Amino acid sequence: MTASLLRRLTTASSGGGLGKLPCVEPRKYVQEPECRTNLIQGLLEKQGPPVDGGSLEQEEVIRSLLDMGFSEVHVNELLGIRPGAPPRQLLDVVSELILLGVHPEPVCAVLKKSPQLLKLPVTQMKKRSSYLRKLGLGEGRLKRVLLCCPEVLSMRQRDLDSTVRVLRDKCLFTAQQVTEILHRCPFVLREDPSELEYKFQVL
Repeated sequence: MTASLLRRLTTASSGGGLGKLPCVEPRKYVQEPECRTNLIQGLLEKQGPPVDGGSLEQEEVIRSLLDMGFSEVHVNELLGIRPGAPPRQLLDVVSELILLGVHPEPVCAVLKKSPQLLKLPVTQMKKRSSYLRKLGLGEGRLKRVLLCCPEVLSMRQRDLDSTVRVLRDKCLFTAQQVTEILHRCPFVLREDPSELEYKFQVL
């Protein structure tokens, strides 16, 4: 695959993405215990009383998010994406994204863009990330795919399989070329597999 084709693919697939999000390294919280307690208490008050009375669980989740490097603003945003949702589910999903190499600020952007990810079982996220790695999307490449097309984690497996099959069998791309396409143009995953062959012929 020539470099010019990849450039055209990137241009053709660039609609509606998050663009280049800054990768912010986790901040080190070195606050005094009293200041930290006040911070957590303030965040709890902003969220209002828990629906199920699980204030202790919510406090633990807030503490964990701060430990991961999320700022007060980001923690407040995360807790407000799906009000009333179990805080533990939020923490599980966020933790999995952090483990995949996505930094705190982009995690917030991803979840605000695709709040349905907060409904996903972590086991499904693990299976999907494993599948993407098998396609050659290692840590750095996988992070880019998630930033540009976070819904890849919630798409139906058969839709992903269909897209990959069209690229390999009908467009005749090699496995390495398919990996490069998915890395540079993750928006291709949103395309209708039945139209992909024609679109690549046009390119």
